[in-house]
Amino acid sequence: MVIEHLLQYCATRTTQRYLAFEPGLSCSPLIPDRSKKYLLYIHIPFCDQLCPYCSFVRVKFERGLAARYFEVLKKEIQTYHSLGYQFDSIYVGGGTPTIWPEKLVEILSLAKSLWPIHQISTEANPDHLVPDILQKLKDVGVNRLSVGIQSFSKGVLDKVHRAKPNGSSQDIQQRLASVKGMFDTLNVDMIFDFPNQTMEMLAKEIKALKALNVDQITYYPLMISNYRQREIETNLGKGQHLHKKKAYDFIVDQLAGQYRCESMWCFSKQAGLIDEYIVNHDEYIGVGPGSWGYIKGTMYHNTFSVQDYIQRGLSDESPITACRKFSKRERMRYMFML
Repeated sequence: MVIEHLLQYCATRTTQRYLAFEPGLSCSPLIPDRSKKYLLYIHIPFCDQLCPYCSFVRVKFERGLAARYFEVLKKEIQTYHSLGYQFDSIYVGGGTPTIWPEKLVEILSLAKSLWPIHQISTEANPDHLVPDILQKLKDVGVNRLSVGIQSFSKGVLDKVHRAKPNGSSQDIQQRLASVKGMFDTLNVDMIFDFPNQTMEMLAKEIKALKALNVDQITYYPLMISNYRQREIETNLGKGQHLHKKKAYDFIVDQLAGQYRCESMWCFSKQAGLIDEYIVNHDEYIGVGPGSWGYIKGTMYHNTFSVQDYIQRGLSDESPITACRKFSKRERMRYMFML
């Protein structure tokens, strides 16, 4: 999900200062511009396995907890409908949105019953690229499927606990090939600059991606937050890191001709494909724990605790716990950062 990636990657002292949230500021949902259509970001925080590098809000999947969560999530979505918000696009991130596909379908069906949604993008894991789940997503109207591959290197996948559930690199590539053509946009989500990754390893991955010829590729650098650094070092080791700019320039150069650079991290085969949500929408609403929103120059985020999010929902209390109203100059900085 690109807003978290941006906030991590751009967290210099300057951006930390102007993105600092204001204590005591009223954090109730803002009244929308009823003539405007926003994007709705939906966060599904559950995973079967917690990746050590992931800084997003996520917890191990437990069916009872997840069932309570989805009921509260429905309430939050309905709250924004009651406030008069209009949405035309949805982006579902996680976590693992497809971990309980039937519940995901319920959430998307609810949103479609409230608003005329015409674009739905959801993230998925490689092991969920099976006919039953894919058909459910297609039937509910998903246009863009973003598959979290992260790496084709067995060594990396072993260390981040993704090799066992997702299979070998060949298994993953075969699943991706079988999905091509099912959705308007098939995106592959990759990460570069894992410890000890070499330019040769990166070149091999890019060669495999070009052979797959998927619609879109997002290539993010490994973004290490302070509270994930020790976990990353424990699982992946400290090791050597690539020169980020050199690696990024290499990716751009290797994909050129087959893919065009649509945004900083996103490469598409053709113009007009559904992109990461923040690029196409200057204002958006986030629902679910740890989700961010930006509207009328104010950025806010929901509680980062899944349990607290559920409790707040059951108590009819807003999940928004922090916000910041940007000055005109700060708004310009924020838009430039995007």
